[in-house]
Amino acid sequence: MSEMQNKDLTRTWTTAAMAIHGAIAYTDKHHYSLVDVMGITGHAFRINIDPDHIDVAGPTMFPGGFLVRRNLCNLGFISNLSDTMKPYTPEKVEKVLALIQQSIDKGYPAITFDLFMPEFGLIYGYDDERQLFHAKDVSKEGTITYTDFVEKRNMLWVTTISESLPHSKYEILRMALDMIVDHTRGREWQHIFQGQYAIGLAGYDAWIACMERRGADPFGNAYNIAVVSDAREFAVQFLRELANRWDGENVVERTVRRLASQATAHYEHTAEALVEMREMFPFPQGGQPDDPTAADRATELLRIAKEAEEKGIEVLETLLDFMKAYWSEQWVN
Repeated sequence: MSEMQNKDLTRTWTTAAMAIHGAIAYTDKHHYSLVDVMGITGHAFRINIDPDHIDVAGPTMFPGGFLVRRNLCNLGFISNLSDTMKPYTPEKVEKVLALIQQSIDKGYPAITFDLFMPEFGLIYGYDDERQLFHAKDVSKEGTITYTDFVEKRNMLWVTTISESLPHSKYEILRMALDMIVDHTRGREWQHIFQGQYAIGLAGYDAWIACMERRGADPFGNAYNIAVVSDAREFAVQFLRELANRWDGENVVERTVRRLASQATAHYEHTAEALVEMREMFPFPQGGQPDDPTAADRATELLRIAKEAEEKGIEVLETLLDFMKAYWSEQWVN
């Protein structure tokens, strides 16, 4: 895929993964690349679609506390979560602020949401005397007062790293595949978002239906395709590296290498179709998703992407079943 040769793999449109990668850079697992993080957390394989008009909020509308903590678990971390909805009690506010400060004192940035814009970001410092945090997200790096952090959002949500644990590469891959398959097959727990968004393969169906009725919002459609196409490019690279790194001669290494190579070919087709669609609807300009010719071509590309992803996930399910069987055998023996 020619586009991959020039792709910057140090940045992604998936800000949850960017924030996680930024946080673990201060831990003993700082060797993980962004490609590693995108794959191991499953974010490279996500699609989260608003079926009504492909709303711009779609990619970040998931149960963050559950998902980000599971992401960190895959990477080998125990984590803490504090989240509360308005109205906030003084006790809840104190707990959230204390969790952030304790994490920073240990040298780990705190992962949060909606600092300077509604995306994931990091709080990496604080000044008690001036009552402000030092923070950054995809839009800017700067300061935010304790008061603004609390009052200018409807939800206080913070996840922090507590402890790093050793995970074998076998267990890491098994957990990553488990998340990828659950999401793609629509089994991922959605909590308050249940029924509002279409995830995994069903996300393609919802997107296709919206394009067919010419209902896609230009801005939201362009943002979603930017996020999802970028994610699949990372998925391709993750699978390629998986096939290259598992270079041993035992049955596990050979099986991972063979199936990862097969999956790569399918996800390459998915990524190619989505990149072409991204070029039709550039962000933030948006293109014209209500134009019949453009909408029909987009629908065709989404069908191509979905068909290839269906084949890819079947291969990854085979690999997951193999890894589960291997893991069970290790426990028995």
